[in-house]
Amino acid sequence: TYNVCWSDTSVSLERVMKMGRMQKINHFPGMLELVRKAGTARNLNKMLKAVGKEYKFFPKTFMLPADYTELKKEWEHGKNHGNKTFIVKPDNLAQGKGIFLSRNFDKIIEHTTQCGGGWVVQDYLSNPHLIEGLKYDLRLYVFLYGLNPLRIFIHEQGLARFATEPYEKPRNSNLDNMYVHLTNYAINKLNRNFKQSNKKKARDEDDYGDYGDYGDEYDDEDEEETGHKRSLFAI
Repeated sequence: TYNVCWSDTSVSLERVMKMGRMQKINHFPGMLELVRKAGTARNLNKMLKAVGKEYKFFPKTFMLPADYTELKKEWEHGKNHGNKTFIVKPDNLAQGKGIFLSRNFDKIIEHTTQCGGGWVVQDYLSNPHLIEGLKYDLRLYVFLYGLNPLRIFIHEQGLARFATEPYEKPRNSNLDNMYVHLTNYAINKLNRNFKQSNKKKARDEDDYGDYGDYGDEYDDEDEEETGHKRSLFAI
């Protein structure tokens, strides 16, 4: 028996149903609908249809193989003249694995069919906000305490991960340069331009996931934090 269980894997509905009134676990049933790319895309598209413009905060998104016909329409009648870029992501992988950019419908279908599984295809945002000329992603850590009533806590700290080569708008000659277009630590740490944070000692992603350890270990409290992986306070 237990009072609190911390599980690093998904939890089945059957397991939740067997829990006692005083037992707690760090998952909610159906979490895969949010934490997997395809589930998130499917639910965002549903909300877009139901709510309308309030949900136009994410790029146009397709799921393969289900949305094959809808995606193909993006190339009909010279709609994008081959200049529109799409970012293609496998549903169940992490750390940037399997992601690629393409402007060719046939190549997208050929690759995703050969690899199998589910895929998410999105309009690539070609004019992102930059810091120091680099693409970045910003992670804010949220603790979902309960659903009814809904209680959410946002941590005061966060994490920014940077690409390691100056951003350029996508064109045929740079679509394969993931150091420009992706911000994943697992990818960019392999670039010779990568600089570890000078102020925090981040753990290696291969052992600890894609989050890093932003604890209390400082090299110099007065030194400005730099590098390609920084805390929210530093930006």
